[in-house]
Amino acid sequence: MHETLAIAVAAAHRKCDEVVRDPLLDPDQSELLVAFIAGARAGEAGPMADLAALPLLVGLCECGEANVDLAAGCTLYHLALRLFDDVSDPDLVAPWGPERAPVADNAALALTMVAVDTLAAAVPAGRAEAARLSLRRHTLRAVGARHRDLGGTVAGDEAGVRAHNADKSSVFALSTELAAIAAGCEPERVAAYCRIGEATAEIRQIAEDLRDLFGEPRSRDLEREAPSFPLACFAARASAAERAELQRLRAELPGSLDAIRKLLLAGPAVRASAAAMEAARRAVHAEVAALFPAGSGLDLHAEFVDAVAAELHRRPRAA
Repeated sequence: MHETLAIAVAAAHRKCDEVVRDPLLDPDQSELLVAFIAGARAGEAGPMADLAALPLLVGLCECGEANVDLAAGCTLYHLALRLFDDVSDPDLVAPWGPERAPVADNAALALTMVAVDTLAAAVPAGRAEAARLSLRRHTLRAVGARHRDLGGTVAGDEAGVRAHNADKSSVFALSTELAAIAAGCEPERVAAYCRIGEATAEIRQIAEDLRDLFGEPRSRDLEREAPSFPLACFAARASAAERAELQRLRAELPGSLDAIRKLLLAGPAVRASAAAMEAARRAVHAEVAALFPAGSGLDLHAEFVDAVAAELHRRPRAA
């Protein structure tokens, strides 16, 4: 199954490149999009980490055939959302050129259009309405999260950050849900795949939050006071003195990062984050086992979330 998935992921990559070379797009814009997609791929650690992997596995398990076009559409949709986010961040939009944020914004619009078109063509006509409703629901979740990010209105408590992260990462639920719809699954089965996508998104988001705090030379979340699940866990469980110390140290960034890391490691933030990841990991395993009691290709995905969660325990301590 590993080899089959790798072949399908490569086919989805080729489809993405083909789609953004649409002759109706300006050739320069196509080249920019091809380069952007290649850069996104460069950060993926193998086929299982690829955006296309989970929807491809759904098709393989349900129909015996990977829906390459749908997986490519989901990938393009995810990258369109990512590019819209990059436009609002001067550091992230820099590769497009210091004065080219409008170019990146326009490219994100082009990606959205070709993504939706690719998805529409990949879903059988009899299931188009269910797919439309799924795309609408998860898109409105994602853009609602982006609106809160841009407006600084994300609820900073643990439950608020968790709900916000679920909306922000709803593309994972969308991709599994659409793949199940396209495969002809009954609503109960579609819902199970959606839950797998939601739990997977939570694991990946918490891992990214922890990587920002402990795995990078500087923490963007700390410096920008961005929503972060580990920091919300700290705020909910730390003493008043510990919270005050964190605020004092934040004012001294970036030089105080090591001291902040020591404070977070000594307190409840990492333990609570690990517990949330573990609960989500177990949820993925339970859903996969319920869908395929005798085992299936989805076991590869269960192994993948195991590896993401285990990285928390392997990563060198920062203090």
